[in-house]
Amino acid sequence: MRIIVVTILTLLMSFVCFLTVKYWGRSLSYTEYNHPMLQQSAEPIIFSKPSFEHLDQALAGKENLFLDISVTFDQKLVIPRRQWQSTERPIRLFNYDEVKNDVILLSDVTEQLKNKKLVLNIIENAHAVHQVFIHNLEQMGLAKGDNFIVTSPYEAPMKALKEIAPALVFATTQPEILKIVAMQSMHLIEAVSFRADVILQPLKIRQHDFFNEELLAEMKRRKKKILVGPIEPDQIQSALQLEPLGIIIYE
Repeated sequence: MRIIVVTILTLLMSFVCFLTVKYWGRSLSYTEYNHPMLQQSAEPIIFSKPSFEHLDQALAGKENLFLDISVTFDQKLVIPRRQWQSTERPIRLFNYDEVKNDVILLSDVTEQLKNKKLVLNIIENAHAVHQVFIHNLEQMGLAKGDNFIVTSPYEAPMKALKEIAPALVFATTQPEILKIVAMQSMHLIEAVSFRADVILQPLKIRQHDFFNEELLAEMKRRKKKILVGPIEPDQIQSALQLEPLGIIIYE
């Protein structure tokens, strides 16, 4: 009998804690971040994620771009020209001169980037990459961040970058996406915390729809924007139904 009573009380306390956290999350208020990159129009911003074969053409063109960015050992921001295999030394361990035939120096395409809207994806968790990122962009005259959103699969560089350049627009990291999924699975999406201004994710995660009605409603309440992608061209219509800030399309 005592075990039954303890079990009931434990379940009751758990339920009370669940409701407390849920309604605490709902009680929080949010303000919209007024930034040039977050001004949503009737049509979403279309970003192209160019293939390696068409990278030079894309940089020379007029399309908005999603670009993978890495950093060399001698602290230069570069765009890879080819796929780096997992068995290779990463770019961060090479000086620029050692890999210059396999990368594009970001500062060399400053003029091509100034008139585009960009998503810059930092693909390596290199030492002090946040400082290198800001230093290089300052030299390029782009540090104000009016024309780009920055993201990374990794949490550490985004956290550090947010501390030194809080005015930039940040998209979700992979750990933040997993946190959102985990909290939603527990029906506590209202209580999830993340620093990103934009939710960046393809339509699916592990073969399941990511952007469901509950998530969209919560992000709207928080005044967070949605950036769908990268996706294949045949998924554009599905992405448009979400009324996102932008869509990233594989070229």
